Amino acid sequence: MSRFTQSVSFTIIAVALLGAIGTAAETLPETPPGETAAPAAAAGVLSDTRELEAFIDGMMAAHLPSQDIPSATIAIVENGELVFAKGYGFADREKRIPVKADTTLFRPGSTSKLFTWTAVMQLYERGQLDLDADVNTYLTSFKIPATFPEPVTMKHILSHTAGFEDGALGYLIVKDQDKLLSMREALKVHMPERVNPPGAWSSYSNWGTALAGLIVEEISGMPFPEYIEKNIFEPLGMTHSTFREPLPENLAPDMAVGYKRKNGIYEPGYFEFISDFGPAGALSSTAVDMSRFMIAHLQLGRYGDQRILEEETARKMHSLLHTADPRLPGMAYGFYQEEVRGQPIVAHAGDTMFFHSDLALFTEQNVGLFVSYVTNGGIARMELKDAFVARYFPRDEPLLPKPPEDFAERGAKYAGKYRFIRHNWSDLEKLMSLPGGITVAVMPDGTLMTAGIFEDPWRWVEIGPNLFHQIDGGMTLAFIEDDDGAVNHFVISSFPFMPAYRIPWHASSTFNYVLLGVGLLLCVTTLVSFFRHRKARREDPSGARWAMRLAALVAALTLVFVVAVTIIVSSAGESLFSGFPPALTAALMLPILSSILTLGVVVCALVAWMRGYWTRFRRLHYTLFALFALGLVWFYWYWNILGVQYG
Repeated sequence: MSRFTQSVSFTIIAVALLGAIGTAAETLPETPPGETAAPAAAAGVLSDTRELEAFIDGMMAAHLPSQDIPSATIAIVENGELVFAKGYGFADREKRIPVKADTTLFRPGSTSKLFTWTAVMQLYERGQLDLDADVNTYLTSFKIPATFPEPVTMKHILSHTAGFEDGALGYLIVKDQDKLLSMREALKVHMPERVNPPGAWSSYSNWGTALAGLIVEEISGMPFPEYIEKNIFEPLGMTHSTFREPLPENLAPDMAVGYKRKNGIYEPGYFEFISDFGPAGALSSTAVDMSRFMIAHLQLGRYGDQRILEEETARKMHSLLHTADPRLPGMAYGFYQEEVRGQPIVAHAGDTMFFHSDLALFTEQNVGLFVSYVTNGGIARMELKDAFVARYFPRDEPLLPKPPEDFAERGAKYAGKYRFIRHNWSDLEKLMSLPGGITVAVMPDGTLMTAGIFEDPWRWVEIGPNLFHQIDGGMTLAFIEDDDGAVNHFVISSFPFMPAYRIPWHASSTFNYVLLGVGLLLCVTTLVSFFRHRKARREDPSGARWAMRLAALVAALTLVFVVAVTIIVSSAGESLFSGFPPALTAALMLPILSSILTLGVVVCALVAWMRGYWTRFRRLHYTLFALFALGLVWFYWYWNILGVQYG
C-alpha cells in the first residue's frame, strides 16, 4: 500500500474518531453565523449538513496538526446552493484572528486560471476571439516567434499544448512591489522558447495563461483585473475577490497570513506579488466567493438571474480538448479532467509559496468543492478529495487482473528513466529538472514500478495495450509509442497536463551526479597534489610547473563555485523566484573562467605524456583530472550554467 493510500485510510479513521468530538479553538474555531450554509433547497447527497460538517471537521482535525497546516478554508456546493463553508485555524496567528469562510482571503494560486479561461470563452462566444486563429493576430507589442510552421492558437494555450518551455526562477513571484513590471513588459522580457510543435504535448505554462490574459486586455480594451471584476465578479456577487496587487484597501485587512514553519515555529511570510503574470495566479478570494463561481459553472454559466457564459459555451469549456491517450482524462478548455476512485471530475488545483488549493466540479452530481490550505496542503487536498469521493460518491473498485505471466519479457520496453516534460530547456533554470527523474522498472511479479513522482513508489498492473492501473490506488498510466513503435512517453491520469518523456543516458541524474562527484573529488586530489609536491616542482621543467598551476587554478575555481552556489542558493531559498542575488551572478562567472582554462589543462595533459613530465602515476592522475574537468565543461554547457542565462 502506498503512503498516500495509507494516509487516506488513516485520515478516514481519524474522521470517524474526531468528527463529532471537535478540537481546540485554535484548530477548529467557532463558526461565525452564516458560515455554514443551510441545507440545499433541492435535496441531494449532501443535504445533511450536520453530518457533512462533522465529516469535514474530522478531516481538518486530522490534517492541520499532522501536516503542519496552520489554517484552511473550504466551501462545498450542491444543486446550485452553498451547503457548507467554514474556516479553520487563524488568519493571523499573532492577532488571533480566526479564518472566516465568507471574509478571509486566501491565494488560490493557479486555480486563478479558471477565471482567465472563463474570460477567454466569454470573448469567444461574443465572436471577438477565434480559438483557432494565430494568437499573434491579437498581439500588438510583441509577436511569438515562428519557431515551428504551425502557429500557436488559443486552443493550444487553453490545453497547454502551445509547446512553450517552463520558467519561473527570478521573476514569477515578486516580494518587492517596486520591482513589478507591467504584464505586457513581463511577458515580452520573459518570453519562453518554443520547444515542441503546437498540439504535440501538453506542458503546463504560466506564461501561456498570462498571454491569454493579455489578449483579453487587447480585445476588451480594459485592464485584466477590471475585466474580471465587471464580467465575472460583479455578476456573481464576488465582493471579496480581486486580481489587483497590492490588495485594495477594503480587502487588505482580510488577507490570511501565509506561514512557513522554521525552527519549530510558524513564521509569517510575505504577500506574493504575481501581477507580472497575474492571469496565471494573482487571485485573492474567499471560500464563499469561490462557491459562487463553482455554482455558475455547474449550472452551465448561470448564477441566479445572472449569466457569465451561455450553456453551449460552458459545456464546451468542460469538454475534452486534448488528451495524450483517448483512454485517459485530458485537458478541457482550461479545466483539466481527472478521475478519483472512478468518479469523473473537472478541476484545477493551485499553489503559491504559502497556499495550496483545489477546485473540483463533480458535474454528474452537480457538486463542487473548493479548499485552500496555508503552508502544507499539496497532499492534504488530495486526501480530502479522495476521502470526500469515498464517502459520498462511492463506486466499486475495479477488479484488477493478475499480472500476465509473459510481462517480465514484454515489459522491458517500458523500463528506463523519464522526466516530466514541463521544465526549462534554454537557460539556467534547466538545472532544476536534474533531480526530477522518474524510474520505470519491471518487477519480478510481472508488475511495473514507478519511482520518483512522490516519496513512495507506485505499482501498476497491465490492463490493456500500453495501459496500466495503479495497484492500491485509483490512477491509470498509459505509455505512448512513437512512429517507429518505440515507447518514449507516458502520461498519468491525474496529470494530463504534464506527460513524461524518456531521457537519454547523459541526461539522467545518476550519470550527472557521478560525473560531478568524481570531478569534484579529482579537484580536491589535484589541489592536494599541487601543495604536496611544491618542493619537487622546483626541479620540474617550466612547462610542468605551469601545467600544475593551471590545474590547481581550475580545481580551486570549481570548488569555490560549488561551495559558493550551495551557500547562496541555500540562503536565498524561495526568494530565487523573485530575483537572483548579485552574489549568484558573480559566482556564475567562475565556470566561464574555469572552462576556458580547462582547455589549457587538456593541452598540458597531452604535452605531459609527450615530454614525460612527473611519474607515470602523476601523469595518469593529471590526465584523469583533465578528462573530468572537460566533463564538467560539458555539464556546465548542457545545463546552461555557462553564461548568465536567467531567461
